[in-house]
Amino acid sequence: MNYYIITGASRGLGKAVAENLLSKDNHLFCISTRINDDIITQAGLKDCGIDYFEYDFNFLEEMDMLAETIFERINFKKADSICLINNAGTVKPIAPVGNYPSFEIISNMNVNLISPMILISEFIKRTEDVDCDKKIVNISSGAAKNPYHGWGCYCGAKAAMDMFTGCVGLEQKDISNPVKIISFNPGVMDTDMQSDIRQTSVENFSQVEKFINLKQQGKLPSPDFVAKKLLELVHNNEIESGMLYSIDEL
Repeated sequence: MNYYIITGASRGLGKAVAENLLSKDNHLFCISTRINDDIITQAGLKDCGIDYFEYDFNFLEEMDMLAETIFERINFKKADSICLINNAGTVKPIAPVGNYPSFEIISNMNVNLISPMILISEFIKRTEDVDCDKKIVNISSGAAKNPYHGWGCYCGAKAAMDMFTGCVGLEQKDISNPVKIISFNPGVMDTDMQSDIRQTSVENFSQVEKFINLKQQGKLPSPDFVAKKLLELVHNNEIESGMLYSIDEL
């Protein structure tokens, strides 16, 4: 049995990843702020095991309980692979620093950085003695390397996540039963996040016209296309732990 833990599974890339994994050979643990009933229905039709958790990653104090619940439901003796895909994310707040309340900074860091760090830590701790294929994929962004006006929190969180990925990859390199961990830059996709970006004022995001033009020119790939590329990477045993991979390279 292959086990997949997918955050942000209700829409966008997370939803597409979940839909591409619906199979009787897989068991999905989906996590999002709102449950996507359609995924649960599809899982039933395809005889795919699924547990769906409605969870807000701003509630960090309960994440250890969430992780415990998930890993208690994994049959390690029958596990061929276990994979965590940290996909949940938010670009908000979109505005120059100094133009939003502190709680929006905290929320951005909770969702984009701290919650995936906790899940990674729990994953490693709870699978330390499990001898199977173990992978973690952190969804990155071009914003991790390129500063954007109005995206200070998002850029900062993604850059920190990439560095954290590199550190964990280094730590896991020479231990028994290592976890392979990578970052994946999916590029710009046709998602609800992009819709939010296009509705931002030019005062808060100076490059908004660029993203509007990408949509109008049909240059935004679908989440399904990106999900298929991501899963090709997940199932490639030659990936190097701690590295950043980009869809442009695949």
